[in-house]
Amino acid sequence: MHDYLIKTKHLGFRLLQQEDIQYLAELNSDPDVRRFFPDGIQNREQTEARINELISYYEKHKIPCFVMFDLQSGEFVGRSGFALTETDEIEVGYILQKKFWGKGLASEALAALLQWARHNIAAEYIIAFAPIEHHASQRVMQKCGMEYYKKAIAKGVECCFYHIKIK
Repeated sequence: MHDYLIKTKHLGFRLLQQEDIQYLAELNSDPDVRRFFPDGIQNREQTEARINELISYYEKHKIPCFVMFDLQSGEFVGRSGFALTETDEIEVGYILQKKFWGKGLASEALAALLQWARHNIAAEYIIAFAPIEHHASQRVMQKCGMEYYKKAIAKGVECCFYHIKIK
C-alpha cells in the first residue's frame, strides 16, 4: 500500500507528497496539536505552502520530510522529518495526531529519524528545539539521546535547543 523508506515497530514513514494535504490540513487545524507552534493553527493554504517548502528541501538538499502511518491499521499518525533552519543547520521535528499522543510514538519516530540521518545526511549534528514550556517534546529529545545546549529565540518564541552528533 505504501512505499515506506523507514519502518519501526509501529510506524511506516514515506516521503511527503502534495497529496498529503488531505492529512496535514486536518492535523494543522487542530489547536491542541498546534498549541506550541508560534503561528498557531494553519489553514489549508498555509499548510500547502509548508508542504511545498518541505518538498523543496528534499529536492534541493536531500533533506526529507515524511508522513507516518500506523503499520497495523494503516492510519495516518503524523508528520516528521528534517528541515533547514535560518542558520542552515538541519533540524529534526515531529507532529502527531492527538489520538497517538502518550504511546511512545514520538520517541519511536525521533529515534528512527536520528538513526536514518546517521547514514543519509551529511551533517555533523542534528538539532531540535521546542518552546521552553513544551516539556513533553523536550523529554522525547532527551530520551533519544539529544543533549540540551542552549536557550534561544526560534520563530519568535524562547526555546530549549538540543543536538546530537551523527558523524
